Amino acid sequence: MQETDLRPRTLSRVENGKIIPPTNLEVIVTDHCNISCQQCNHASPVMRKWNADLQQTERVLGTLSKIYHCDRLRLLGGEPLLHPNLTDLIHIGRASGIGNTVNLVTNGVLIDRLPDDGWRALDIVEISVYQNAGPSKDMISAARRKGAKFGTEVQVASYPKFRHTFSLHKAQTTELVEDIWTACKMANVWGCHCVRGDHIFRCPQSIYVPQLTGGNMTDEGFAIASTPDLRDRLLAFLNGSGPLHSCANCVGSCGKQFNQTGLPRKSWKDDLQAPMEDIVDYALLARSKTEMQFIDDCRTPERKMRGLSAAIARNFKKLL
Repeated sequence: MQETDLRPRTLSRVENGKIIPPTNLEVIVTDHCNISCQQCNHASPVMRKWNADLQQTERVLGTLSKIYHCDRLRLLGGEPLLHPNLTDLIHIGRASGIGNTVNLVTNGVLIDRLPDDGWRALDIVEISVYQNAGPSKDMISAARRKGAKFGTEVQVASYPKFRHTFSLHKAQTTELVEDIWTACKMANVWGCHCVRGDHIFRCPQSIYVPQLTGGNMTDEGFAIASTPDLRDRLLAFLNGSGPLHSCANCVGSCGKQFNQTGLPRKSWKDDLQAPMEDIVDYALLARSKTEMQFIDDCRTPERKMRGLSAAIARNFKKLL
């Protein structure tokens, strides 16, 4: 008989006065992207151009850092390298001290835009290689050399497949929504907390579903403001029970798999017309409900850079 992991949802906890999330905190640097992937789970192909404001990001991370600490602070998008002041954002993230590492997540197509000062300030550069557009082998090799030079770990992973994420049509039954919520790794294992502007969200999809379905981006967010009870109110928000409203239009981590490809921006939203019931991988859904640590995220890691480990690199950077 196959062993299963029946542990309940992984919640945020408080240690030494600060909220500790299950894994990391993501900061949306841009909404827009230089490529257009089918079923992009940030809906970047149809998002308007938007760049995170430096002063607002500094203020928000400064406020959060007093009551929240994560393992990894991940800067992503959209495509973060489209931000005209990305290096400043990297320094803001590092100065906040909110994470043990500061990571940049990019599709790598524009990796040669990252200046030396940005490389020097980062602990990890995560390059996601997609089938429809990606960096050349020479660009990845050059990135590895930069990483070795500045003590920055370079992680490369390919995504030959994607999973469906969104539907413009709500699930027809509350039972399906509950099942999707129960099985969702983002909600129950990874704890994909995400900052955009001056709000924090329980997952990035809850930013973009309202925008796709006629609502506002902040509908399911928590406004970050310095108040005496901020930590307790935020902890209650992050550990809130039950599905979000967005779960009615999102299949979480259990969408049907398909070969990763691009779609024209003008027709990208047409791909979301399939009913929720038609884009669920029901076998994965059933397995994920009882084996919460089982992961099938379509990610194929490539070999890591030889050289400094992330921990050694962090200590090295502290001396700079």
